[in-house]
Amino acid sequence: MKVSRHLFFPLLLLFFTAASCSEDTPPPPDVRDIEVDLTVLRFDRALAALDTSRIEEEMERLDRTFGSFTEAFFTHLVPVRRGDFSAAEGQNVLRAYLEYPLTRVVDSTVESRFPAVGGGAQVQGLVEDFRQGLRYYRHYLPQAPVPDTLVTFDTHFELAAFLYGDGQIAAGLEFFLGPDFDYALVNPEEPIFSDYLAQSYTPAHFTGKLLRVLLEDRFPPPRSGRLIDYLIYEGKKLYLLEHLLPETPDHVVYEITEEQMDWLRNNETPIYAYLQREDILYTTDVNRINKYTRPAPYTPGMPVESPGGAVNYLGRQIVAAYMAAHPELTMPELMALTDGQEILRGARYKPR
Repeated sequence: MKVSRHLFFPLLLLFFTAASCSEDTPPPPDVRDIEVDLTVLRFDRALAALDTSRIEEEMERLDRTFGSFTEAFFTHLVPVRRGDFSAAEGQNVLRAYLEYPLTRVVDSTVESRFPAVGGGAQVQGLVEDFRQGLRYYRHYLPQAPVPDTLVTFDTHFELAAFLYGDGQIAAGLEFFLGPDFDYALVNPEEPIFSDYLAQSYTPAHFTGKLLRVLLEDRFPPPRSGRLIDYLIYEGKKLYLLEHLLPETPDHVVYEITEEQMDWLRNNETPIYAYLQREDILYTTDVNRINKYTRPAPYTPGMPVESPGGAVNYLGRQIVAAYMAAHPELTMPELMALTDGQEILRGARYKPR
């Protein structure tokens, strides 16, 4: 049953609050003494400079320079090393890919935004922000492995970031070109270019997207369960990300707009009341769970001003309440908890 905005907003008027979701987050720790060794490799520039008349030799050079990343790239992102391709066929596919108009447009835009010459200040800024995020990551999750290599690449918008090899990380720079690049021009029918997703394709979201990949690898989402388990999982992830990105605005951490962030803060009680009224906190219907927890233009049953996944904000608030009630818990101990109902009970949560 969908609740109209006429039924939803009377609750807003009754329970309006402007409290920040980060007001219960303590000042960030001093992490300046935490060492993070991070080697940065510009695969995007090396591939663009490849001599197509000597592809076999050039690919061997890439293998030597970039190690296991090239195997991941040429097997999954630009699959020229497919098992059903001969070496010659794979080389022809790579040559065609490099000469394809979209490849040239994307790579020239990446090069202009993130040049390798002149110091590459833009990339250096992104890398330093990521290093700082890794310092916080190491502080809060001291036993978790930290990547020591970051490879930058660009493709036809395949992945913003992924792990490869022995826990190393790679970033697709075409996902961080900013609002001046019209992603819809690439393919207006492609869902990843929808406004609600493309608004986060900016340099400000670089570190957050990479840290999400690390967290989701370290703490995978539930394979089954109830909506309460999934929204608590997302809430734990948001709570931890806020600690890893203490200087980052909340709306950037949440990958939504400032207006949507305000909407969440002002509608915590109505969101909780909606879930109670619809009796869906304990649903195990995967389709319904996905509808409420995954990115979308807005959350089903809620006003169009809401962001997709609005219920995840409740998860974050419940987790924050739980941690306030159990200050002895470490972040790894929190992330190890998987029973959403137990966390809700232990949080003594009261929506604001």
